[in-house]
Amino acid sequence: MSWKPTFWIFVLVILAAVFVLIFERSSDSTSRVLPMEPPLLQFSPEAVNHLSITTGGLVIECLRHEGQWVLVRPMDARADELRIRRILEALDNGRIRESLSPDRLLQRNLTAASFGLESPRAQLLVGTELRTDEILVGDDAPLGELVYLRIKGNPNVIGATLKLSEILPITLDNVRDRSVFPAGLKRVTRLELKHPGGFLQLALRDGQWRIQQPVDALADNRLVERLIQSLLALKVEDFGVSEAPSDPVVYGLTPDEALMQVTLTSEGGHAPWVLTVGKIRQDIPTLIYAKISDVPSVCSINRDVLALQGVKAESLRDLRLCNANPAAIVSITLREGDSKLVLEKNEKIGWSIQEPFHFKADAQAVGGLLKAICNVKLSETSEGDITNKPKSVLPAFACRVAIASVLPSGVVTNQALVPAPAGVSWSYRFSVPAPGMAKGLVYCEETKSLVEVQAQALNLVWPQPSQSFLLGDPRPYMDRRMFEIEPSQVRRISLARSGREDTVTVGSDGVWLVDSPPDGKVIKGAIPELLSLAVSLRAERIESMNATKVLEYGIDESSPRITFGLTGTNGIQKTLLLGGACGTNGIYSMIQGQDMVFVLKKGLAQALSRPLVELR
Repeated sequence: MSWKPTFWIFVLVILAAVFVLIFERSSDSTSRVLPMEPPLLQFSPEAVNHLSITTGGLVIECLRHEGQWVLVRPMDARADELRIRRILEALDNGRIRESLSPDRLLQRNLTAASFGLESPRAQLLVGTELRTDEILVGDDAPLGELVYLRIKGNPNVIGATLKLSEILPITLDNVRDRSVFPAGLKRVTRLELKHPGGFLQLALRDGQWRIQQPVDALADNRLVERLIQSLLALKVEDFGVSEAPSDPVVYGLTPDEALMQVTLTSEGGHAPWVLTVGKIRQDIPTLIYAKISDVPSVCSINRDVLALQGVKAESLRDLRLCNANPAAIVSITLREGDSKLVLEKNEKIGWSIQEPFHFKADAQAVGGLLKAICNVKLSETSEGDITNKPKSVLPAFACRVAIASVLPSGVVTNQALVPAPAGVSWSYRFSVPAPGMAKGLVYCEETKSLVEVQAQALNLVWPQPSQSFLLGDPRPYMDRRMFEIEPSQVRRISLARSGREDTVTVGSDGVWLVDSPPDGKVIKGAIPELLSLAVSLRAERIESMNATKVLEYGIDESSPRITFGLTGTNGIQKTLLLGGACGTNGIYSMIQGQDMVFVLKKGLAQALSRPLVELR
């Protein structure tokens, strides 16, 4: 046989196969494999307000109400927000990979039943304000990770990638919110805890928690919020039967028999949520019967909830003497005897002394005082007016501290914080604890009560008790920057010490030249070092505000002095005088023309007075 006929027959077979393939593809109105994978549904999960799933005779229907998902069928109940979100995300992530038209099914002798869509295993309704999509869920594809679906309005059988495990199986229990208190609960404003051992009532006022029962006292915000979070974390372990119990005595849920009752009230005007805890379950001792106000059935929760019986008012009390926010305080008044100090905070210049004179305050020192005041803790309280105390107690309260803050909505006028209105201030009277005393008494003028505090904490209010400062002494709070110099403005420097005077001036080219002694030259690096020290000269402390006898501090005509001549009119200059030793590590100093004596570190004073000029 000749090979040529065989060859041509082979070519014709190949051409026929290609023709059939092209013809079948072009004749199919819907491509079997889509070039791209379009989304299963055109919707946004955030826009969905209605979700219904029917499977195995069970219909689960949920609605979004006031931003929260609720069950409306087969019962009214809270829905599990996380579970609903996962279902919607699974549908949103679904992609169409294959679409078979009715003609294609007919050609292959297939029907909807071939894909499990004659009797679908689930029907899903997903609704928004604008539209509702209906999805029938059939069988899984034998090959690949596809699920056969049919969408209402589309006659095709769809093979889609769908994470069905996030949707099915679905039961009433696994779609209900198991939180005892709603997971989306708005800010709690009231909390009540009642059990045979006592009754605790707390209320939120202007952002501050307060104990109302069994005593009237401030509560620690952090501890109360921690308690609320533990309540919001409580979960239902078993929802029990749907019908309400005919006899709550069986479960120990009557007011007289309940082991505990918790009530939460939140913003928004919703009725309070109430949890009533009854008897321990005999069949499962780790669980305890409970009735939740918005759940129709008797539930079971973990018996660990009984630990809340140990929460007492004392354990939630705010033990701070002053619960002010240090950052919001705008004024401080300190008194001791006839000594009075007033500090005020201005948004533009910060803290300043207003009485007994005007002077810039040291922000770090004022901050330390505020921290000390706000950190004083109560050790014991005895409520009552001070007039009920012996008259001998009154003279002991010679020291006073008053601070004022602002409301969060405080108005700013002319760059200054408006003083706080009444009710946002704290005033205390107390005495300096005597040596060896463990505690001291403080009288709170707002609450008219005496409190006991640790003497050690109270002593911290005095910034330098070893210096015997009065509480109203301004010196510890004065700004200790004695002068500030901009190096570029210094045109002349004169250093006089030990009978010799070094004087240098800077030329227009920025080069420093020696004026005296005439045969000297500038010591390399001496002027930059001096200027770096003088940029912001800071004292260790203020020794005296009105030093009339400077000789007591070793300051006289022969004292070392450094003079900085600055640019400006009339030859402005600043002169620093260095005096005698203060202890082993300090030097008394003052600025010429002022009556204030301050202390510089010995090393700093020595560095400032180093020679500027050396002889040639």
